[in-house]
Amino acid sequence: MKETTIYQTLEDRSNDEEVLAHGPYWCHLHDVNGKKKEGAREPWLGPGYYFWDTRIADARWWGETIYQEKGYIICQLRYDAHSPSLFDMVGDLAHYDEFMSLARQIQERRRTKTISFPIVLAYLKRHAGFSYKAIRVCPHPPKFISTNITFPGSRITVARLDKVQLCFFDKSLFIEPFEIVERSAGLSIQFEYSSKQK
Repeated sequence: MKETTIYQTLEDRSNDEEVLAHGPYWCHLHDVNGKKKEGAREPWLGPGYYFWDTRIADARWWGETIYQEKGYIICQLRYDAHSPSLFDMVGDLAHYDEFMSLARQIQERRRTKTISFPIVLAYLKRHAGFSYKAIRVCPHPPKFISTNITFPGSRITVARLDKVQLCFFDKSLFIEPFEIVERSAGLSIQFEYSSKQK
């Protein structure tokens, strides 16, 4: 078991007690009016509980990107990063290769050069005996940003792992408590509540 801290960024609605009683929060494919979410708000890993892995800076970045107007809070909990119920495309190359192989098969069938991640994941969930409880992925921008750490000969560099995201399909991998740890005003929360407290 490897307990790892993860972070969920939420809009600050000044409802700390409700967040602690009911969090973490599920991300739906549609908004409250029934309209499918698009762009940055679209849950690209499907519906689930979304978290940023290990780095609170990534949770801040998301808050500053999505919740500029009202502000945000950052909540944390822990999970087992070595769980066999985690489909880990960052730390398990077999999972990565399985996903990429399926993506190529779908591309060939559809005769297309590109395929979206959600399409491949949805197919994996429906047709490939996918029994995992969460997925861990590291998307990177179209332009690769490398580190300044080179291997001998300076022809290749160490890859930059940035913004690793997790989506949990249920709460079974969570290790309590769910707590608010930061508010966008830069103020750290000085109390600890669990999500079970009322």
